[in-house]
Amino acid sequence: MTDTPVTARQLDAIREVVNIGGGHAATNLSQLTGLRVMISVPRIQWVSNGEPAATLPGSGPIVIVTVPIVGVTERGGERAALILATDTALRMVALMLRRDAHAHGEIGALEKSALSEMGNIVCAAYVGVLGQFLGKGVMIGTPTLLEGERDDVAHDPVNGLMIETDFTFLDTTFEGVFVLSHTDVSFSSLLRALGFTDVHEPRAAG
Repeated sequence: MTDTPVTARQLDAIREVVNIGGGHAATNLSQLTGLRVMISVPRIQWVSNGEPAATLPGSGPIVIVTVPIVGVTERGGERAALILATDTALRMVALMLRRDAHAHGEIGALEKSALSEMGNIVCAAYVGVLGQFLGKGVMIGTPTLLEGERDDVAHDPVNGLMIETDFTFLDTTFEGVFVLSHTDVSFSSLLRALGFTDVHEPRAAG
């Protein structure tokens, strides 16, 4: 995406935006489930054409809930994704639905519905805060869910922010990853909205 990596100071500022989005997501998940939910962001990093499978949670199959982002740029191309290890996703579904974890041994229709709703809430919260800082009416599209071995489903190179996200339901913490993929234009706009002047300017399309 960019020729120059994002600076540590810029990442610190973006972390504040992410923390606001995490707070909104936790509130919305609490209202949905009736459980006490907290979300923390232990680490955030910039990834450009990286190998996502090496940095994703867990070591086995994963679940990816992806939504397109509409309204950031005219060209489009931005998207958000929530990524969980499959065993983590199943345990989270059991807690959300107040069911025995053993009742959820695989990702079926019920699990897909619950995980899509959770991914939709988390992505919408983060993207909504992004829109506030950009001063735009940013929306998300319909979520899509992929589940399988990480090398099979995490095949797209990541360009953007990879945000390690810890979800705490009651007293149980689950590790996940939130990915916010930008175009050069949208990322530069976000940095300028945060008050930065040392912003990489995207090359004009040739």
